[in-house]
Amino acid sequence: MGGVGEPGGGPGPREGPAPLGAPLPIFRWEQIRQHDLPGDKWLVIERRVYDISRWAQRHPGGSRLIGHHGAEDATDAFHAFHQDLQYVRKFLKPLLIGELAPEEPSQDGAQNAQLIKDYRALRQAAEDMKLFEADPIFFALLLGHILAMEVLAWLIVYLLGPGWVSSTLAALILAISQAQCWCLQHDLGHASIFTKSQWNHVAQQFVMGQLKGFSAHWWNFRHFQHHAKPNIFHKDPDVTVAPVFLLGESSVEYGKKKRRYLPYNHQHLYFFLIGPPLLTLVNFEVENLAYMLVCMQWTDLLWAASFYSRFFLSYVPFYGATGALFLFVAVRVLESHWFVWITQMNHIPKEIGHEKHRDWASSQLAATCNVEPSLFIDWFSGHLNFQIEHQSLKKSGDIWLDAYLHQ
Repeated sequence: MGGVGEPGGGPGPREGPAPLGAPLPIFRWEQIRQHDLPGDKWLVIERRVYDISRWAQRHPGGSRLIGHHGAEDATDAFHAFHQDLQYVRKFLKPLLIGELAPEEPSQDGAQNAQLIKDYRALRQAAEDMKLFEADPIFFALLLGHILAMEVLAWLIVYLLGPGWVSSTLAALILAISQAQCWCLQHDLGHASIFTKSQWNHVAQQFVMGQLKGFSAHWWNFRHFQHHAKPNIFHKDPDVTVAPVFLLGESSVEYGKKKRRYLPYNHQHLYFFLIGPPLLTLVNFEVENLAYMLVCMQWTDLLWAASFYSRFFLSYVPFYGATGALFLFVAVRVLESHWFVWITQMNHIPKEIGHEKHRDWASSQLAATCNVEPSLFIDWFSGHLNFQIEHQSLKKSGDIWLDAYLHQ
């Protein structure tokens, strides 16, 4: 009799996929834990061990996203991020190198077995009740009211002239439209509207590119990492903001090491000067452009160019180039405040720190909270006030699931 790592015994882990028909090697978590290095990544899905070291670069969601689950059980993340599991499993077959030893738990590290069981039962019940099936009419109306606000803002300037009152009103309406675009493209990015993923991707490119001037691929690259590891430093881009702001455990670390790049004891004050006003206008604009150029997302670049062409062709005749630029900046600053509040109100009050290697449900619940619903809050937040359901279940039709669970 041999040891763990080869079929039927033999020391040490085997490399490469197991031959067809051969018994699968078995592994312990102490062996799997060693494979969480750049260029050497294993993960576990449904108690089967996969070597994703070489394939990670070809992962459609990006190597970072799948790499964040290195040496972990990624079963619930696998279910949450993929609609057609049977199709995706075809890509897993060549990566299979073994399975967990029978006596090994399905999860390594901190876990809540009862919570995992209850979570999976809840998700299955939601699927059986078809709560993930979205109503396209709702989203058509959502897009319609966005387009109506774009037209209304232009008509106000056209009919009333470029005065202070009309310009302020137009900027406010455009900011509301832009904020609602964030919410619509977010649902499209999660493939939450159409049954075919490709339709969601094309629609997201239109909303994100033509209506907002950003790259859909850039957003998904950031946002999927956030969902994979919410509020985890160096894995969730939304909270990796040091040394400008210190959140959660980073404030303790900087205090112990006596690092003081900024007056952090006053960050609650300067946050309002450089956080909400500049996130979309500066950080997102620069990061988005850099992503499109470095990753050669030329289609997204063309979509973004169509937004800027439309905006300035619409408003330069009234304001001139400088005035139209000021209008654009005003809209971005107003929109940025809206975006910061609706995206961070669910996460910043919760635990923020380094990787704890919790089970999926626990890690999602530790990092988010819900906001009391109302017709206005639901609309204002793009239904992101139902963040617990969205974070943990995260499949198509989140809005309908949220509405049902909060009846």
